[in-house]
Amino acid sequence: MNGMERIMGTVAGQALDRRAVAPVLSLYGARLTDCPLELYYNDTAAYVRGQAAIRSTFDPDALFAPFALASIGAAFGSELQYFADQAPNIKRPAIRSAQDWDHITMPDPDTHPRLLYFREAIRQMAAEHRGEVPIVGVMPAPTDLPALIMGLEAWLETMLFDPSRAREIMAVTTPFFVELANDFFADGATVIASPCAFVSPVFVTRETVVSLSRPALETALSQLNGPLMLHHGGATISAHLDLLTGLPSVIALALDQKDDLATARAILGPDLVLFGGPAGPTLNRLTAEEVQSVCLSMLVDRSDDTRFILYSCGPDIPWDTPVENIAALCRSTLLPEGRPRCGAPVHV
Repeated sequence: MNGMERIMGTVAGQALDRRAVAPVLSLYGARLTDCPLELYYNDTAAYVRGQAAIRSTFDPDALFAPFALASIGAAFGSELQYFADQAPNIKRPAIRSAQDWDHITMPDPDTHPRLLYFREAIRQMAAEHRGEVPIVGVMPAPTDLPALIMGLEAWLETMLFDPSRAREIMAVTTPFFVELANDFFADGATVIASPCAFVSPVFVTRETVVSLSRPALETALSQLNGPLMLHHGGATISAHLDLLTGLPSVIALALDQKDDLATARAILGPDLVLFGGPAGPTLNRLTAEEVQSVCLSMLVDRSDDTRFILYSCGPDIPWDTPVENIAALCRSTLLPEGRPRCGAPVHV
């Protein structure tokens, strides 16, 4: 089986030759190709070379398009800061408050260089890998996109204390989200991973999820032309999972390392795919043996779950993570104790 067959088989709840594994290795391709990150996050060819190196080195079951949310914020006028060993971040948001939204111009996904970088990366990766592995497009959920434009604190304050204005802002940004997401699908993305931190109890109350976040997600996701994986966005979401069931287009939930997988399955039911795994940002502090032990523990715990995929929680696996640690994560799905008990294995 190839990566596409494993991922699609997992979505269908079918028996596989082994578990699917999809660590978040958007950044790490730059290390494997010794590419400066400012070039990597601006030059499509450089990014695509990095992902080809990821596949040849680790053979994961999915490849990620650029996981560079700040660059989407930059399309709205936010200023970026580049680093030697991590994805760019927002140095200065395009605006400072909810009152400044009248000055924002929506960028055109067909012409804006920042957005064409993402689109062309998806096109080239889809062409190069010919349907053998899924290409995962990455873009912030409509609940999170405003934070990249006005800053996290200003957006959070708006959601909590001026919900009517927050609705107005998301009514403006939602059509952009839908257009760009559907462009990603047309360009060759198999699925979109959408970080959605503003459903987490770390940031918002249950009432805010009910009155703001969920309605915004329902409106946007009902207009998508493909499937979406809702990503935890760096914060635990267990306490609000019951508020996220039945969302349109959502086929998977990518959970934080603090989210209990058994509890999530009980809340969400049997049909959604669960992504779980060790915390990606900590893999550089472990040994390969420790990585393998953590992964095997999760695989054993999920051995009867037909719709579970091993990945690395959070944002990108760090630049300085030893190659053998990532190899250990991927290799754990090949070990006998890491294989699922449910169903007969599919022979390669």
